[in-house]
Amino acid sequence: MEYRREVFRWAAEQVRDSVATATWQAFHLTHVAGVSIADAARQLGISVGNVYIARSRTMNRLRELAKEFEVRK
Repeated sequence: MEYRREVFRWAAEQVRDSVATATWQAFHLTHVAGVSIADAARQLGISVGNVYIARSRTMNRLRELAKEFEVRK
């Protein structure tokens, strides 16, 4: 479990630096902090649809990086 957390932390650092701030915030609020989609949209001043898009793109990139990490290892 700890290994998976470390891979996530590493991938998250890479993604956070490569996406727009609002994209990262939408992901972090909804996946990490547990804020609802609607509340995150209100907090960020973006549409609910944009929150879903940001979450999806961020998760896809995190998965890609985690797979790359496993291949390198």
